Amino acid sequence: YGAMPAIHGLADLEGCIVEPLPSGLFGGDPSRRIDAAMAQHIEQADARIAAMSGQRFSEVYRRKVLGNPEMAFDSTPATQALTAVSLWNVRRELDGLHALQRERFVAGRDVTQPEVIAQALAASLGDDAETWGRRIADPKAVIATEKRIARAHKVMKSVGVQGVPALVWPSEQGLRLLPGQWLFNQKPLAEQVATLA
Repeated sequence: YGAMPAIHGLADLEGCIVEPLPSGLFGGDPSRRIDAAMAQHIEQADARIAAMSGQRFSEVYRRKVLGNPEMAFDSTPATQALTAVSLWNVRRELDGLHALQRERFVAGRDVTQPEVIAQALAASLGDDAETWGRRIADPKAVIATEKRIARAHKVMKSVGVQGVPALVWPSEQGLRLLPGQWLFNQKPLAEQVATLA
């Protein structure tokens, strides 16, 4: 979420293709919840991200998401939704990701709920929520999600990174991990990446 302004700037460059690769971080366990200690840790991380990026974390998010011990803490539904967006139109995946992030971090909505996800994608990308619900539930999206997560793990292992977000650049020498601070630097990411060409 904090890196989205930089990533969108990079994606807007002519000839530059940004391929999101969801890793499934915090996914796979629908029973996981945010306890008080985890909520405090997340809130501290959010404050750092907000200071570096200018991205907004609302009070309603802190109250309804971080302060809700009953809400699931599982990225799987959102990850599968992004795969569905990619299968529909690969060029709109970043828009879909940002829509889901705004639902969580600004609107304070539960993005583990299929109807919330479908409504957010419909509002941001077009079509109706029912159509998005079908796309997300499609078995092809389920299979493709598993393949994408496996690919993300392979890429992350190859460049020696465990956390997200990470920016990986394909070069003639192979995949290269770019400095994480580039995603939050005052200098536009596009200018920093241009030095690699």
